[in-house]
Amino acid sequence: MKKQIFSTLVLSMCLLLPFSLYSQEQRKKVGVVLSGGGAKGMAHIKALKVIEEAGIPIDYIAGTSMGAIVGGLYAIGYTPEQLDSMVRKQNWTFLLSDRIKRSAMSLTDRERSEKFIVSIPFTKSPKDAASSGGIIKGQNLANLFSDLTMGYHDSINFDKLPIPFACVAANVVNGEQIIFHNGILSTAMRASMAIPGVFTPVRQDSMVLVDGGIVNNYPADVVKAMGADVIIGVDVQNALKKADKLNSAPDILGQIVDITCQSNHEKNVELTDTYIKVNVDGFSSASFTPAAIDTLMRRGEEAAKAQWNSLLALKKKIGISDNYVPKRHGPYSSLSNVRTIYVTDISFSGVEADDKKWLMKKCNLKENSNITTQQIEQALYQLRGSQSYSSASYTLTDTPEGYHLNFLLQAKYEKRINLGIRFDSEEIASLLINGTADLKTHIPSRLSLTGRLGKQYAARIDYTLEPMQQRNFNFSYMFQYNDINIYEEGERAYNTTYKYHLAEFGFSDVWYKNFRFGLGFRFEYYKYKDFLFKKPEFIGLDVESEHFLSYFAQVHYNTYDKGYFPSKGSDFKAAYSLYTDNMAQYNEQAPFSALSASWASVIPATRRFSIIPSIYGRVLIGKGIPYPLKNAIGGEVYGFYIPQQLPFAGVTNMELMENSIIITSLKFRQRMGSIHYLTLTGNYGLTDSHFFEILKGKQLFGISAGYGMDSVFGPLEISLGYSNQTDKGSCFVNLGYYF
Repeated sequence: MKKQIFSTLVLSMCLLLPFSLYSQEQRKKVGVVLSGGGAKGMAHIKALKVIEEAGIPIDYIAGTSMGAIVGGLYAIGYTPEQLDSMVRKQNWTFLLSDRIKRSAMSLTDRERSEKFIVSIPFTKSPKDAASSGGIIKGQNLANLFSDLTMGYHDSINFDKLPIPFACVAANVVNGEQIIFHNGILSTAMRASMAIPGVFTPVRQDSMVLVDGGIVNNYPADVVKAMGADVIIGVDVQNALKKADKLNSAPDILGQIVDITCQSNHEKNVELTDTYIKVNVDGFSSASFTPAAIDTLMRRGEEAAKAQWNSLLALKKKIGISDNYVPKRHGPYSSLSNVRTIYVTDISFSGVEADDKKWLMKKCNLKENSNITTQQIEQALYQLRGSQSYSSASYTLTDTPEGYHLNFLLQAKYEKRINLGIRFDSEEIASLLINGTADLKTHIPSRLSLTGRLGKQYAARIDYTLEPMQQRNFNFSYMFQYNDINIYEEGERAYNTTYKYHLAEFGFSDVWYKNFRFGLGFRFEYYKYKDFLFKKPEFIGLDVESEHFLSYFAQVHYNTYDKGYFPSKGSDFKAAYSLYTDNMAQYNEQAPFSALSASWASVIPATRRFSIIPSIYGRVLIGKGIPYPLKNAIGGEVYGFYIPQQLPFAGVTNMELMENSIIITSLKFRQRMGSIHYLTLTGNYGLTDSHFFEILKGKQLFGISAGYGMDSVFGPLEISLGYSNQTDKGSCFVNLGYYF
């Protein structure tokens, strides 16, 4: 009897199983379409979460722009939870720029970048123009996409992804819609979101690809053509505004963009079975703040839940039961930055073979070893930070022996116009204009022309040879006109005007990104024009025009995380110069010399509060020290008026000091919010004509309290101070980078 029952059960299962399998195979296929919308596309993440909770299987997914990014990542296995975590931890300000992490830049390039608020590239040749066409190259985004799509770097058929995927771009050559069904996934995603005029287009074969939103921002027809019988759509487009809402240029520009994205929209909505329209009022494509992202995700979830009954009703249309549980999606196993892969060989496309060894050392990579993706990411920043390449990306090819890692580098032959501007209470207004060109010479070289307008105006030309990476030979000439008030104990003593000529040849080595060593030879000529006296005791001051021939050596070590208002790191500088007038003597006597050094460190006491101790000074060694090289104090930064001018709290003007001066400083800095700072500074200094008697010399005291803001135009600073050198209060206001 038992045997009969068992046989009957087995027979029944054998008969029913094919029908069950047939039923599952014959169920209707579900496609999901995700619209473009920039930051508004963050709503897609939580909408996908609700679709999963409804128990609806997803067989195809298609998207445009941000919809392509979310859809592409979802297609390879990212869960909504993983996408949520990934989005929230990103620095979107950095990603949506071409900025290079400061830590990856050499000292020279850090200093250069922290002078200008605007940098405009320009090219002439079609080859150079291939990497232009937008305000932002999108290199940081491209690097992120490469990292997020680890394992899908080869050219592949998108139908073979865990969920078949397609995305839309537009070819601006002929206006055609380009649908990516294959290729390199990160490239397809990057092309789909290349907003015209904002991001550099993706050039592929004879096509120039930009954001697909201008031809099909809600590609329901694409997912239909992939084989979807049932379509669920998530739309984050803004509704067109009425006339009374179009009251500003941004409103009108945004409306033009939205109109452009309406192509085929109504037709594609009609193809949709469940249409999830997200309320994105109050947000734009650029709403990447943490608060905006949080709200947009919440609204995406709310909009999807509002269609909950429609989603459940789809199950019957699809042909699955109410309690059907689809196969678990994801998670994408390579999300973590600590994942490790075995790399057998490393190559650098677009690089001379002789440079590979240097690049391997700089990037700290070894062949036939385990390498983390974090190391690869750091290598990319190092390569871009060298300023030798306009772009850097990578591919990973899986082989039976291990991965092949190939860095794709494009040599940087750029021409740029850079602009800096500063307003302060001493000089009023200053303008810095620079033109830099990387020249296509046998030995890599750079030509830089700089002009400064203000109370002090100057012109400078630099020609740099780089026979080896980060080892430079520099030839410079500068002309400067100076109009300076000299103060004594807070009272203007006299005014001097003079012309300054500088010719310099130097060698610098920045092999290590935080360290620079330099040495060279310098010619200086001071041609004094006028001395206007205010204090009677200076009427007899007689200063002759003269020249100097000097040898110099200098070192600089810096690990600050920011150029202004750093929260951690240290800075050390030292310089020595030997001055002559004939390369051997000065005034037919022994040459004299100048030795300067400074050290400062930012000690984070808490996440927002820092203590900054420092010590700095300058010593002149020899007899008959000439007037132009005398020590001076004043201002908030080094070299405010003249190179040897040392900062001192409570002194805003320039005051001449003795041959030896040492200053200690202690700062307390409190950060408020993300970009606001309160600073309290105390200075103590000693100065004397002889260094070994400096402890008996004049004592200097100074204190200041200030507010600072790390604005997009450079630092905004307002400080109030007092010093015993001036015996009066002081006030200083500055906006902009120092130069």
